[in-house]
Amino acid sequence: MQYAEISEDKFYKWEINELKDKFETDLTQGLKLSNLNTLYEKYGYNELPKVKKSLWKIYLAPIFNFLIVILIVSGILVLILGSPSSTYITFTVVILNSVTVIIQQYRARKALESLQRIAALKANVIRDGIQFEIPTQEVLPGDIILVDQGDKIPADARLIEVINLTVEEASLTGESEPVDKEVVTLEISDAPVQKQKNMLFMGTYAHTGRAKALVIGTGAHTEIGKISTQLNEMGSIEDIPLTRKLNRLGYILGLIVIINLCVLISYKLILLAIQNQFFGTFISEALVSSILRSMNVMPINLPILTTLVLITGVLNMAKNGVIVKNLAAIESLGRVSIICSDKTGTITRNEMTVEYFWINNHEYSVTGSGYEGEGLILDENGVSESELKSNTTFQKFIDSCVLNNNAQLIYEDVRVKLKDTNQVAVRKALGSPTESALLVLAEKAELLPYDIKAKYEKKQEFPFDSELKRMTTICQVKKEPNDFYIFTKGAPERILNNSSKIEINGNTKSFDSNFKQEISTQIQDRANMGYRTLAIAYKINDSLESKNRDDYETDLIFLSFVSILDPPRNGVKFSVKECQEGGIKVIMITGDHPATAKTIAEQMNIYKPGDLVIEGNNIASLPMDEFNRVSVFARVNPSDKEIIVRNYQKQDKICAMTGDGINDALALKLANAGIAMGITGTDVAKETADMVISDDNFTSIEKGVRIGRGLFSKIRNIIYFFICINIMEAIIFFTYEFIPDFNLFSSEWQHIYIFAILHSFPSLALVIDKHPLDVMKEPPRDEEQLLNKNMWILLIFQALLMGIGLVLILEFSLAEIIPMNEWNLNPILSYFDPLAPHPELVEQKARTMFITTIYIVETTFIWTFRRPNKSLVKSVREEFSRSLLLISVFTLGLHILFIMFSYQVNFYVNEVFGLNFQINFMFLSITDWLLCILFALPGILGIEIIKKVARNKKIIF
Repeated sequence: MQYAEISEDKFYKWEINELKDKFETDLTQGLKLSNLNTLYEKYGYNELPKVKKSLWKIYLAPIFNFLIVILIVSGILVLILGSPSSTYITFTVVILNSVTVIIQQYRARKALESLQRIAALKANVIRDGIQFEIPTQEVLPGDIILVDQGDKIPADARLIEVINLTVEEASLTGESEPVDKEVVTLEISDAPVQKQKNMLFMGTYAHTGRAKALVIGTGAHTEIGKISTQLNEMGSIEDIPLTRKLNRLGYILGLIVIINLCVLISYKLILLAIQNQFFGTFISEALVSSILRSMNVMPINLPILTTLVLITGVLNMAKNGVIVKNLAAIESLGRVSIICSDKTGTITRNEMTVEYFWINNHEYSVTGSGYEGEGLILDENGVSESELKSNTTFQKFIDSCVLNNNAQLIYEDVRVKLKDTNQVAVRKALGSPTESALLVLAEKAELLPYDIKAKYEKKQEFPFDSELKRMTTICQVKKEPNDFYIFTKGAPERILNNSSKIEINGNTKSFDSNFKQEISTQIQDRANMGYRTLAIAYKINDSLESKNRDDYETDLIFLSFVSILDPPRNGVKFSVKECQEGGIKVIMITGDHPATAKTIAEQMNIYKPGDLVIEGNNIASLPMDEFNRVSVFARVNPSDKEIIVRNYQKQDKICAMTGDGINDALALKLANAGIAMGITGTDVAKETADMVISDDNFTSIEKGVRIGRGLFSKIRNIIYFFICINIMEAIIFFTYEFIPDFNLFSSEWQHIYIFAILHSFPSLALVIDKHPLDVMKEPPRDEEQLLNKNMWILLIFQALLMGIGLVLILEFSLAEIIPMNEWNLNPILSYFDPLAPHPELVEQKARTMFITTIYIVETTFIWTFRRPNKSLVKSVREEFSRSLLLISVFTLGLHILFIMFSYQVNFYVNEVFGLNFQINFMFLSITDWLLCILFALPGILGIEIIKKVARNKKIIF
């Protein structure tokens, strides 16, 4: 029997005995230990297919678009020309960049795998009549598993025995309420997962009760396994905007290099043929010169600097609780225009809280939120009711809340990744969140649950019934053994109907229909505001003779009703406001009732007048204009999230999606930035997502967006820097290659001197620069190019203005409009050949003035565009960067030292390294320096004028 054959059977329709025979097991003894090896060979281990991520498509492709051209160029230099020294720096950067990216991706994946191993769960099974605790991956089809309250279901299984079992299936189906399970044989021909009440599914949780079940599916043959298989069939569909842009940029720059190279080599060879010097040494020198000039267009530092920016973003995000698995997705998060966020646990605390309760014909409010027992009870005027706990009716109400309750509150250490701590103690609920809220209310009333439970002895319990919609517990006061207190809670309409009396301030009165209607109206008002309401009643019997449940749950004395809500997290409202100011639309997605969702959304300012609240079953048929007005999606199934993401992406929106469930995985993979929850998230969601929020808090998402936008700004500045200076330099260097009898550089080392220092230190300053202060006030960029149209215009003008200044100072020096002076010709200060003819000395000074002006231009250049929407003065005043200043001064200082001590530098480098190192500079006078500064000004002042005009016209770069 092949496993593939049985995997498609509808086991919810089978009789138990048929299943027993199918899997060759015994319902009481379980599998035989002697058969285990054979069964593992047949079925394999209980492991899900790993979600495939294409490292090539995520990041390596754009790197290799740059590297292929560079490696070809390096190969030509090394193999043909015999000049390996010219390629050392380039080749080192190439290898370093590749290794850095690969290691980061590998470490991120290994870290996630280690966390999964730490969190590996156990399962209780019966084999050969003996109960074993085994790792979940060792569970086999045919195993008999034992499930208790709070257990994670290890495999798909058919129920054999059930005692008050409810299962939390939200991670699989999106159902917010636990599902009742029972031992039945369903006759439905094609029952969806939600309707299979006789089945347990891998990855869900036992909410209450216990059960015994027969395993019928493991690994890829479970419902969750089918989803994992679908994910792999989808392939690596993530298409990160940064990846696309760098790909395109790599192709363009590579093409420019090849064209430039071909033109220069052709020109050089033709020139050599004309001069009759078409042989070995001259050809080799011509090719080396052409290749080095062409490589000036190729910003080989760009991949490594982009990676460094992203890695610093990873570290920064980790400090703020965002664990990044995919480098390039950081940039996507920074470009989002839509954030689709779960309500429960992300916007809200996922800790139900009693905010109001009605008793003694008055409504009281309760401060504090969540499961921490800190808070006050206030009357209708906002005055603390500290004396309420001495009221006998209130005491009975609290006693009922505590005793008719199966929940527990415990403290649990949770691992998080925050700036100041890696672990926090969190108070969590075991059992119903609603019942947990009642326990917290008792603590706020200063009536401790432990003391109340010690006062009573529990006699009998009628568990919550989904049809009756109520629960009852019968207790006896230990010091008063004659009376039995019957505490009942449930749906308000059911409790009201079953109550014949009402107690107010210790006095029991008749509960007439008018009074019931008045209370019912108040309850409905709270329900319309999104609150979950629960009514509390009791009565006293002198015996427990009756076996009929209805005898204990009728003729009740009404005590109170409570209004419960999952409160918003602290700081979420401010974070939502920050996102909205940045043009990001925040969408709330929840499986809750629309009224509940709307209440929270209004509190958080997500829902505004004119917005729509839509239920999940209406999303597919919603016109696009109405879809764009929706701010709250309620009653949403995980599959609806995929439709939501696709609808936004059809409009070229960059969409971030949060999720924690198994069925959320497809939407997380489809989104531009998939964000899984670290605490409540399932393994499949975490594996599929691009990043994991360790504290499940929306504020962490907002911080991630802020950091992502800052990183985009840095990456854009780095690209702007390289493209602008490479365009400017390439045009100048390329043009002067065609001028006969003049070499722009006296040696190739002068070119490397510019290439290695000026193209490295200023760009490194941009990597460590601060993020813009007003980054969250800029509009989202969606699918906009790395450099938009306005940035390209600014770039071209700046390259033109800088280039004009450089060409002028070079030509003025060559024409001796800027004459030689005594400082230039001082043999002690300047490094030159005293026997050289005058034209050569003029050319040497012209080169020195030219290179000095380049250094001034490019070290001040980074200050002009780092905040393109602000003036230089304002950006320095508001966002001064000490690191930027230090690197600018260091770079210029390095050049000053070369000019002052060029002879000594040349001598020691050649002595130590044995190189033919020559960087010849003339010493410059103060007048020369002032002229260099003057000719550097067009690139600074000119661009500031352009930026001023743009600001006046409301143009955004």
